[in-house]
Amino acid sequence: MAFGARASAQSHGGAGVPQPLSNMPGAHLPRGMSQAQHAPAHTHTEGQSDHLSPDVSAPRTGVQFGPVGRWWDDRTVVKSVGLNPEQKRRMDSIFNENKPAILASYQNLLKEQSKLTSLSKSSQADKASTFAAIDAVNQARAALQKATALMYLQLRQQMAPAQIEKLEKLE
Repeated sequence: MAFGARASAQSHGGAGVPQPLSNMPGAHLPRGMSQAQHAPAHTHTEGQSDHLSPDVSAPRTGVQFGPVGRWWDDRTVVKSVGLNPEQKRRMDSIFNENKPAILASYQNLLKEQSKLTSLSKSSQADKASTFAAIDAVNQARAALQKATALMYLQLRQQMAPAQIEKLEKLE
């Protein structure tokens, strides 16, 4: 896949988002974005896990560009692709700018999934309310996919075509 948001988590039978996300349908969140947090500033260290969800075996779906997570912090990837310090700085900035929107979308997806789960266990569930809840989950998943894809597209724009080609070979 040429680019992508491995934010495509495949739990709960989800169809996948930027694998930055896997215990949620549709998303793998980039490093620093966990299900429990509310978009605090994140300080990362090299070698830290870039993948927010624990299910790394989930199939890739959705947009993905490069290895999972903050691949631009991995020395081997940086060297293989030929990223310079300015590119890495801009990628950090893009990540930090997009993180709040991705987290908000992810939290909304979790909320809608919770509603659907509660409804499915209810003896009062009917076809209309169940289908409406399914639609809400799918809309939340799509919003998360779009937010993550936007970030990955912005990251891609920081690279030369030859660098993109090298990165795609690393996947």
